[in-house]
Amino acid sequence: MRCKKCNTRLGSHDLWCMSCGTQSPVVKTDLAALPSLKRTHEELKGKTSSMVPAVGFSIILGAIPIAILIWIFAYIPSSQAILNLSLKSVLISLFVPMLLLPFSVISNQRDYALILKDLLSNMKHYPKYLAFALINALVLMVFYLICFGFPGFASDPILRLVWIVLINYWLAISLPAVVVMELKEVNPLKALQLSYQHFADVRWNIYLLALLMTLLNGLAFVLAIFPLLFTLPLTFFAFRDYVIKLEEYELLDYRL
Repeated sequence: MRCKKCNTRLGSHDLWCMSCGTQSPVVKTDLAALPSLKRTHEELKGKTSSMVPAVGFSIILGAIPIAILIWIFAYIPSSQAILNLSLKSVLISLFVPMLLLPFSVISNQRDYALILKDLLSNMKHYPKYLAFALINALVLMVFYLICFGFPGFASDPILRLVWIVLINYWLAISLPAVVVMELKEVNPLKALQLSYQHFADVRWNIYLLALLMTLLNGLAFVLAIFPLLFTLPLTFFAFRDYVIKLEEYELLDYRL
C-alpha cells in the first residue's frame, strides 16, 4: 500500500503517511464501522437465544430501573437545579453498571457467548463499573451546567447546540473505553484517557457505530422492551469486536 499523495510505501496498519501526513485508506476501509458491525452480526446469528437469560438480567436490573428513574424525575419539579441534577445522576449511575457488566465477561474472550452464570460471577466488578458510570455522570453534569447555565446565571442560547455536540462526542469516547478498561486492565479514568488520546483518528467511525446502536436499542426499548434481548448482545459484541480491531492495528500502542 502506498500513500495516494506522495507515493511513500505504507505499512498495512499505518493510518497516516509518515512523509506527508496524509491519512491512509485504512480508516475508511479496514476500520470502517459498518463492515465491522456486519461481521459481528454474521457471527452472532443463531447464538443470541442462549444469551437471553444474561441479557434479561441486565435489562431488568439496568435498563428498566433507569427508564423508571428518568420518568420520575421528568415529572418532579425542583427549585434546586444542581441538587436535582446531582441526585438524578447518582441514582441513575447505580443501575448503569448492570447494563455494562456484560463487557466484563466478553471483552477478554474471542468467542460469542454470554452466560448468566459468568455474568453473576463478575458482579464483583460492580464497583469498577459504578466508578465508570459516576465519572461519566460528572462529565455530563458539567456539560449541562455550562450549556444551560448555573442557577441564577443564564447561558448563551447557542450553547444548547454545543451541548448536543458535546454529548455525542463524549459518547464516542466513553463507549469504547468500557472495552479498553477490560483489555488493558486499567481503572475507569485511565480507560477514558486512553480512548480519548488513541482513538481520535477513528472517532467518527466510533460515533457512527454508537449512533446506530443507540437508535437501534432506543427503538427496541420503545417496542415493549422485548427486542432489547436481541439488540443488546449485538451492541455488546459490536463494540468489543471494533475495539479489539483497533488494538490489532496498534492504536493503543502509540501516543503514550
